[in-house]
Amino acid sequence: MENHFDLLILGSGSTAFAAALRAAELGKTAAMTEMRTLGGTCVNRGCLPSKNLIEAARMVWESAHPRYKGLKPAKMEFDFGELISQKQDVVHAYRDKKYQSIVSDEDKVKV
Repeated sequence: MENHFDLLILGSGSTAFAAALRAAELGKTAAMTEMRTLGGTCVNRGCLPSKNLIEAARMVWESAHPRYKGLKPAKMEFDFGELISQKQDVVHAYRDKKYQSIVSDEDKVKV
């Protein structure tokens, strides 16, 4: 691994990747540092996982509160552990598709 880089980027979220890819387009090398998981807060702990769980909660609520006459409220059963597992699958798939593949393909970007 190279010890000299033209650009040092703190974090590995979408802005960090945009900066690293722009550096590569300009023929420069970039290194990103990450204390936690590749992809940053939004992908791993913020936007993506919270929206996934909020959508599941919305479906449960709407089944108990139908908007149309003639539809009766239903009690939807859910398995919280399974919801968390599904959320993690979504996060991992997105992280692999949007972030890990770029690091694997781009020889000028190191994490």
